Parts: sequence; C-alpha cells; structure tokens
Amino acid sequence: MLLTCPNCDTVFRVDGEKIGEAGQTVRCSVCAHVWQAAPPMLVPEAEPGEMASALRTVVGSFLVMVVLLGGTVGFVVWRATITAYAPGLIPVFEQIGLSVRPDTANLRIVDLKADYAGDTMRLSGSLQNDAAFFAHAPLLEVRVVSESGEPLASRIIRPDDAVIRPAMASGFFTQLVFEASAEPTVTVTMRDDPVVSQ
Repeated sequence: MLLTCPNCDTVFRVDGEKIGEAGQTVRCSVCAHVWQAAPPMLVPEAEPGEMASALRTVVGSFLVMVVLLGGTVGFVVWRATITAYAPGLIPVFEQIGLSVRPDTANLRIVDLKADYAGDTMRLSGSLQNDAAFFAHAPLLEVRVVSESGEPLASRIIRPDDAVIRPAMASGFFTQLVFEASAEPTVTVTMRDDPVVSQ
C-alpha cells in the first residue's frame, strides 16, 4: 500500500496490515512530521500488469504519432520525388497550397550543341538525371547574348520527357532566329517553375 505524508507529500510503500483497522501513529522519515495514519489514507499500489499495460498504451500511442508525423513531414519534404513516381498526386499538393517544383540538385545539362545556318541557330542537348530516383524535368531557359552582352534571343523550352528516370537523360531541341553576331554566347539554365499536372 502507498501512504503519503500530509506535510511534505512524500509517498511511502507500507505494509497495510501494520496500520491496522484502528490506525497507527507514523513519522515521516523525510520531514519528521508525525500523524495518525488510518486505512482510508492508504492507496493500493498498481498491479505490475496494469503498469505495463498503461506503459504499452502510452508508448504505442507515442510511436503511432511519431510515425504519422514523420510520414507527413516526409510526404511534404519529398513531394517532388513522390510526384515524379505518382504524378496524379500533384493536384493534391496544389489543393493544400503546396507547389511541386523540380529538384534540380542532381540534374545537369550535357551534350550541348549549337549549329548556325545564316540567322538561325539550332540548339540541342540533354538533361541528365544523376540521382538514384525519378526526377521532374524542369523548364529550360535558353539565352543568346552578343559578345558585348546585348541580348539577341531568349526562349523557354521543355525537355522531351516530363519525368527523367534515374541515370538517364532527356533530350531537348530548339531553333532561334536572331541577328548574326560574331561570337554569341549561349546559356541554358534550369528554371524553378512549379510542375503542372498533366
């Protein structure tokens, strides 16, 4: 049985039979308070099985909440990768106010080639996915500037594939017409526009 000191609230484990029906004078070993302990003051201890069951319930509930919270956070943080595998989820994220943007950290532009014929430039290349998972292909911005830095042409293009498989590439091609320049500079950059559901 458990007995609580009315002065300092210290809880003691006592043998209920020693208190008896008439009560017993006891002294607190912490604050030295003396009082008459009666059977109604005694509280039964929880059975070991009850404690284990209560602990399992609390720990189980906590683990379920951690898993749900972790899953939700992971679902939001990795939404670009998740929607690359399941594009049908893009509208779900849009409805809750979360845009899906391509993760360009593991993408790179390779095999860039520019051919000129008069005032027309044909530009081709590939967007390489170096990640171990699918990735949305971002829009690409092609800019041509003269040797003096003056903009000659600009265009936003889309790679051939909306989603690029791991260790694969998606080609792109465009034609630009601009005033001839001795040595124009061509840059292709990946944009951060939201992915649109198809």
